[in-house]
Amino acid sequence: MSNIHFEEIIHSFFEEEILLHPTPFGSGHINDTFKFSIQKNQEQQDFILQRINQNIFHNPQEVMDNIQKVALHLAKNNYPKKILSPVLTHENQSFHKTETGEYWRVFPFFKNTFTIDKIDNETQAFEAAKAFGEYLNFLKGLPPSALRTTIPNFHNGVLRLKKFENTLKTATETKINLGLVEIQFIIQHANIFEKIESLKLPIRITHNDTKINNILLDKTTQKAVAVIDLDTLMPGIILSDFGDMVRTFTNSGEEDEADLSKVEMRKDIYLALEAGFLSEMKDLTKLERDHLSDGAKWITLMQAVRFLTDFLEGDPYYKIKYPNHNLVRAKNQIALYKGLLLA
Repeated sequence: MSNIHFEEIIHSFFEEEILLHPTPFGSGHINDTFKFSIQKNQEQQDFILQRINQNIFHNPQEVMDNIQKVALHLAKNNYPKKILSPVLTHENQSFHKTETGEYWRVFPFFKNTFTIDKIDNETQAFEAAKAFGEYLNFLKGLPPSALRTTIPNFHNGVLRLKKFENTLKTATETKINLGLVEIQFIIQHANIFEKIESLKLPIRITHNDTKINNILLDKTTQKAVAVIDLDTLMPGIILSDFGDMVRTFTNSGEEDEADLSKVEMRKDIYLALEAGFLSEMKDLTKLERDHLSDGAKWITLMQAVRFLTDFLEGDPYYKIKYPNHNLVRAKNQIALYKGLLLA
């Protein structure tokens, strides 16, 4: 952090005095995030400063163009919640590029808000799903072709499966044996990926990371204030967003809970989530509605494939805290998938 020239970066956005210098903020695993304050209009104003992770997002300008287009569209169409819109530099850019090629951006900090990492009850599930549904509903007037794909094939289950199958050919015998039960399970249930691909569902603008902690909540009312973490806004199918909500909302345990007796698909949370989402997304086609539950299975098993592939490859993508961490995560997602099959 000592090598980051914060003042130079911030002053590319603001001329005002920096009151509180950037300090690390939040629990995100992708971008480096900081909070800082400046003196503006006789008062202290807080902002979020982020360095975009170019190992994940190879074209940061496309990421920022997408976010800016969506923000302008929402503002033009009187979107009722707060809009995460980038602060522009003095050169009217949505990012500052340093001499070393790093991309930095600034967003306003929304006061009196908080996030949660785990759904505790149906009210939270309904409120968060309704907020995501409302957000996507307001984007239906913006053509999906207006946005660029920030991570190609992000939710392409067929390609994820092919990578998994190729990894099986090169993985060590030790790892194959450790994950044999999970490997066999995925092979037995892999037809879900071809099934979703064959549906040819409508392409919409989707968020693609609909976790509960990507909804800002009001500290007083507990109501949704804003949808955040917009880097994966891009063309996709609605099952991506519904499925990822189910995957992350309904699990009774943490994503890396090793005690599988604690991993249960909470049907009450699922029903509240579905009700909240559909209360806003009223223009879904019959085909989309009919396959929402398949979308939940598809995304959950895809995540199991990703964790297991990473384990077999030697953990190059997901950070681990102990050996076999990614295998534990894969077992967890398979347990959740089994719960979805019984729902």
